[in-house]
Amino acid sequence: MDEAWLGFIPLCTAHELRRDFRDLLVAGLPAASASQTAALWRAFPERGLDVLWCRNSPPGSTRFIAEAAALDRAARAVLLVARSTVRDVAAELPASDPLGANLRRLLGGEALRAADHLVIAFDDQRRPCLGWVGDWSETGPLLERVGRLAEETLPALVRGETGTGKEMIARALHVLGRRREKEFLAINCAELPESILESELFGYTRGAFTGAGTDRIGLFEAAGEGTVFLDEIGELPLAAQAKLLRVLEEHCVRRIGSSQARPLSCRIVAATNRDLPRDVEHGRFRADLFYRLRGFEVHLRPLRERRDDILPLAQMFAARAALRFRTGRIEIGEDAQLVLISHAWPGNIRELRQTIDAATLGSPGERLDVRQLPLLPFAHDERSAVEPLLTASAVERAHILRTLASTAGNKMAAARTLGLSRQSLQRRMIRHGISLPAGNELPQPAEAPGNGSARPDRSNYWKQIP
Repeated sequence: MDEAWLGFIPLCTAHELRRDFRDLLVAGLPAASASQTAALWRAFPERGLDVLWCRNSPPGSTRFIAEAAALDRAARAVLLVARSTVRDVAAELPASDPLGANLRRLLGGEALRAADHLVIAFDDQRRPCLGWVGDWSETGPLLERVGRLAEETLPALVRGETGTGKEMIARALHVLGRRREKEFLAINCAELPESILESELFGYTRGAFTGAGTDRIGLFEAAGEGTVFLDEIGELPLAAQAKLLRVLEEHCVRRIGSSQARPLSCRIVAATNRDLPRDVEHGRFRADLFYRLRGFEVHLRPLRERRDDILPLAQMFAARAALRFRTGRIEIGEDAQLVLISHAWPGNIRELRQTIDAATLGSPGERLDVRQLPLLPFAHDERSAVEPLLTASAVERAHILRTLASTAGNKMAAARTLGLSRQSLQRRMIRHGISLPAGNELPQPAEAPGNGSARPDRSNYWKQIP
């Protein structure tokens, strides 16, 4: 395969389509005919799962990549757009909107082609597709297990730190089973006060409380035969926990102010970043609800324990950012790679993505180095003490780079942190080939879009979109 081929850039959410990639799709792109793209879908197994940007390509993905490359060998990247997402966004746009026109072309089976990328809408109801990145030896068994249990009606509990991909697993449980054509409704249990949260979940009847002028159904009823995703379930108040337990045990729901039980057929998937066994021990979470939710449990490891996945993830985010911000191809320099690998990533994948986005906007060229990485200093606790398997020289080099990044390039401060003299630090920097720009200070990285510091020629499209 050509070295310039970057691979697939998964596009999974309506928010990204409306906001991040709007300017990419608004342009009048020449289209490939439906017959030209038909071969791509013959390469997609009817019930298959294509895992994108995997270090070791999963079975079935190689043929699809080859077919896409044959369709347009000049493309550096293929942007996959879920057809259900395209429909949702196109329905919101007026007929005169150029984005809507291109989205309707995608719905018609065309592929939008440009000099350096190819945009294809795939049928995500028949051919579910996940943008999961990682070592297939570990990712494969996890997703195979998710796929086997997606057809079940048992509740599921996804545990892991913030930013590890819990909602992605929840969506996988939805799209890989028979419920994929039904509703997927999500609510964050930590965002709403108890009274409003119960109304959202269970609904209410007219006159149940002041302001209840009409009957209203809750999420459990609205989901029908689909999926209800309860994010941050550990923040659910104890009173609401008791009501949720009854829902799980009786498979029915009672609206607030009503004695009538209404049968339910939705599946409940919950997620939390809390240590629920400890919360159960201290009386903050009901033990019976915890055991009921564990019909199927997935535990996602933090990024610091998946260091082999850091660079593939960073490369994917850099490619996505290059498409979104029209920066051209972005490469991650060796110095930056070492710093990325050795960082603790307390915010996990979400923090990595924001870091790469900001670095891409702040990069003056096509190569990201340590000077563009807006990494925050982190405490050297037992969780962040895990280092990658590198040579002693590479470990020392990464530690110096990390310390320089935490001190914004101030050599004197970095030397004090490392317990060295300034001259000793300078000699080690020379030995490891580390250099800083004039003034010895790292430039401050640009903020992510929406924070008011993006480049002028790329700032219009996101300011115009709510």
